[in-house]
Amino acid sequence: MVNHTVRRTIAYRNGKHGFTYNRNPGSMTISNNLSIDNTERNFSFDAGTSVFRTNTSCRSGSGSNNKTVGNVDGSNQFWSGANGSRCATYSGALGWSFASDGRLVVTLGGRVVSL
Repeated sequence: MVNHTVRRTIAYRNGKHGFTYNRNPGSMTISNNLSIDNTERNFSFDAGTSVFRTNTSCRSGSGSNNKTVGNVDGSNQFWSGANGSRCATYSGALGWSFASDGRLVVTLGGRVVSL
């Protein structure tokens, strides 16, 4: 078991899951992440004692429901057959560039993503 923190990360159109426990039953803190249109689940956590806060899962069509085991509160918007309200701002093509100060700037549909 290894404990992890995953925050302010984007998983976009991966060939399997967006975020997964990867058979690690440790304690993970998963917060402020965005997962869009991954082939299987956007969030796939089948075991462990993870804490989920302010995560967003979006799909442009049908797909598998997310699976989360642990402490999940109402700040999350997980896919369960329909997108939550936050998904309206996360549509379109993914783009990225670097700002003049070296920060990574990620866009979806031309709009800057801020997690």
